[in-house]
Amino acid sequence: MKNLTQNKKGFTLVELLVAMTVFIVAIAIAVGSFVRAIQTQRAVNNQLSVNSNMSLVIERMARDIRTGYSFALNNVSGGGCVGAQFDELEFTNPRLNKVFYRKEDGAVGRMECSGADCAGKVFEPLSASNVMIEHLCFINTGDIGNGRDPWRITLFFKVGSTEIATIGESFNLQTTVAARILPQEVQ
Repeated sequence: MKNLTQNKKGFTLVELLVAMTVFIVAIAIAVGSFVRAIQTQRAVNNQLSVNSNMSLVIERMARDIRTGYSFALNNVSGGGCVGAQFDELEFTNPRLNKVFYRKEDGAVGRMECSGADCAGKVFEPLSASNVMIEHLCFINTGDIGNGRDPWRITLFFKVGSTEIATIGESFNLQTTVAARILPQEVQ
């Protein structure tokens, strides 16, 4: 008669349970890491998209400001700027039209009026729909008192995303743009 313990081939139930548990834990760690990597990649791509769009918006604004003159800074209700900062930038462009920039419905808004006639005009959004402008403020940092220094407008942005995964993650941007036309040349 053969010994039953010598003929035994295969695994015990306990060995199978231990192997399956180790396998499941390893798969769970791998899947969790993969999901987190995908979420991080989406967040980074979203921030890159916001940054890229804001680069275009700032360049458009800078181009307008460089060729503008007779700058005025205004406060509008609910703009959120504090201290020496203003909520709205107003100036005249080379076509003798009034141009306005301000935060409008969570976007950078631009309005251009023929001459001084702004009746019926609305602000057009410059920033993309996935960009949330939390603050847009302006300061004139140029010395316009003597007429020899150019207007220098400093723009402050607090920018975030409208994507649910990145709401609450915002960053600040600041740039200064000098007008090419001196105040003394306008007079």
